[in-house]
Amino acid sequence: MAFEWQRICYGCRSMQICRRGCHMEPKKNKANVLIVDDEIGPRESLRIILKPHYNIFTAENGFTALQILKQQEIDVVTLDLRMQGMSGIETLKEIRAIDPDVMVIIITGYGTLNSAIEAIRYGVFDYIPKPFNVPEIICIIEKSVQRRRLNQRVKEMVRERGGGEFCIDKETTVDAPLFQNIHGGYEFEKEEAGSREFQNCLEFSKVLASTLEEKDPYTSGHSERVCYYADFISKKLSLNPRDRNEIRIASYLHDIGKIGISNRFINKKGALSTTEWSIIKQHTRKSLELLIPLNLSPNILSYIHHHHERYDGTGYPDGLTGESIPLGARIIAIADAYDSMTSERPYRRPLSDSDAKNELIKYAGKQFDPQLVSIFLEILREMENLFSVNDPFRPSSISVC
Repeated sequence: MAFEWQRICYGCRSMQICRRGCHMEPKKNKANVLIVDDEIGPRESLRIILKPHYNIFTAENGFTALQILKQQEIDVVTLDLRMQGMSGIETLKEIRAIDPDVMVIIITGYGTLNSAIEAIRYGVFDYIPKPFNVPEIICIIEKSVQRRRLNQRVKEMVRERGGGEFCIDKETTVDAPLFQNIHGGYEFEKEEAGSREFQNCLEFSKVLASTLEEKDPYTSGHSERVCYYADFISKKLSLNPRDRNEIRIASYLHDIGKIGISNRFINKKGALSTTEWSIIKQHTRKSLELLIPLNLSPNILSYIHHHHERYDGTGYPDGLTGESIPLGARIIAIADAYDSMTSERPYRRPLSDSDAKNELIKYAGKQFDPQLVSIFLEILREMENLFSVNDPFRPSSISVC
């Protein structure tokens, strides 16, 4: 059968000239899924399983897959790692050059830890060994489609708000088109502009955070509460308004990169494997990829990028130690950990307030800045004194952000 590289058969979704009489166009209300596997058995099995739910395209090698991606918008790619000719890793690198945002799911019977880690560097959504479980693969494909659409929604919001500087200080020239859209012009004082610009940025940050969290009841309100705790620490340190504002915005956006991570790993019950943990750790990099077009201040990006560093240098992504970790990141780390410990998760029940405090004390100087832990515990004690036993402190219903 000859190949015609400028056409795709929309019936069998291949790059081949089809003899089956297939002429149907893809349905616009269905996501497009590309299956890449040089073994016809797994490729056809997956096509049959997914065909009732999605527009399915198939490719028997990496070269064919790349031709399809150049001609057709694809939402999800399932990719075998070990293929004749162009390997799965090589194909993945080329896929990312064509479409950095397409969701990629590795499905392979020959995966090794090294190949998994290599694939993870290029932002795979999930990693599934053969033989795959049918209900599981359907669930993962659907989750990846949801994340693709959510990611597109966030990207669109970023494009709509982009084009100028966010979180400016008093000395910054006001040149963002956003001002013209909202205020009708630039006729106001720089100090007022900075305040308004901060409010625009803060409100936008809230929308981004809620967009991420709305799909997961276990994380609903998490960013709001992290902002609440972090802002109390900032005020206790008497930080200037600009620094405090940047920490508030970073608090809202600290987990935005998880938009590209499968919930199968984020909410997994039990210990994460090395491969799964490597996928989770990619969310700080993904956060930067999403937020850089917004022209946020370097401080905000740094706080988000480094909020999983540990005081003793064993954190990620860069293994920073002590005060070399940005102050905002150290503050967010404590606020994030405390709220996570005291909130319910699929893999555990929430810790009591007392137990959560003990964990902070236990890891002060190891995971957390010990001075900031002391300040935060003092804040909690002050808050407890302000509320009676019958009206306990409930950060989820109170917000200073």
